[in-house]
Amino acid sequence: MQKSNVDFYPVLLLSILADTLLRLHTGYWARAGLLALPASAAVLAAVLLLVSTSWQGNALLQKVLCVLLAISSALEILRLHALFGSVYPGTLGLAGTCFVVLAPVIYLRREPALRQTANALLVFGAACMAIMVLSVAPRLRVPNLHAAPLTGQDWQAAFVSQLALPPEYLLFALWPPQPGQRCRKAVTFAASALGFDAAVHLLLELFFGAAMPTRQTPVQGAAQCGALSIFNRLEWLQILLWCMAVTVRLALYLYAMVELWGGRAGAGSAAAGLDRYPLYFGGMALLCAVLRTVPLEQAFYWRSAVCWGFAAVVMVTGGCQWLVSCIKHPA
Repeated sequence: MQKSNVDFYPVLLLSILADTLLRLHTGYWARAGLLALPASAAVLAAVLLLVSTSWQGNALLQKVLCVLLAISSALEILRLHALFGSVYPGTLGLAGTCFVVLAPVIYLRREPALRQTANALLVFGAACMAIMVLSVAPRLRVPNLHAAPLTGQDWQAAFVSQLALPPEYLLFALWPPQPGQRCRKAVTFAASALGFDAAVHLLLELFFGAAMPTRQTPVQGAAQCGALSIFNRLEWLQILLWCMAVTVRLALYLYAMVELWGGRAGAGSAAAGLDRYPLYFGGMALLCAVLRTVPLEQAFYWRSAVCWGFAAVVMVTGGCQWLVSCIKHPA
């Protein structure tokens, strides 16, 4: 499978930004995150460039990435289910959550629909974030910021959280930008993801203060405490935003899985035929049932570790192939 010329940059960007909003806990103090951001962004941008340059479409690596994407899809559904259970107890069971997020994948399996939906959700999400900031602005307090000297554990927490590697950084290699834009988009992608994450942490620290690390689902908690209370009056809107963000992420993973497995995603606009959808739906539901007792925080930590290992293997194999080609065909 060769690299595709499909432009999925908006979808990848939405997927990585949604990861920040769907987290069940914060990862670090805002000051540590802001200071660590340049170094973390440089590391992730370098990984994006190296992986996208080194990716050669090895058959075994493609199958491994498919398995990783399938497990990641199930973990995303389970995290959304945990989010529902924390903020709106009794709203949806696991089967209901699976149906709500997997059913729209039938429509989003097509590349144009996926890109258009991602663009619309980026605008819609930006508007919701602006409303939330305006809503909580009267309760933001500068004295709430963590003023104690940063310790080694604070720096470690910031780097561990910021250098977590979701599958989107690996999928960047499947749909890389044009060679002239690759470096700029890699830097923009990493900086946008980490900048948004640090900004959300700063907002939450101004709101919750020292209680921020102990808060569960802090973004949703802050939104519901706002002066406008728009998220309390329009709970269905918030639920819709969460579900669509996860659905876009699942559709992106499905598109990649079909393309990696040798499907026709790269040749046409459909990621998978309708005949495959029942198998996908049933497989995801079964995988969620198997993994539902797994601690999510540990699962996402190990997913990041596996992604880092996968990226290292891709870079090493790509470097070895380049070295062999240089030896066989010297300039």
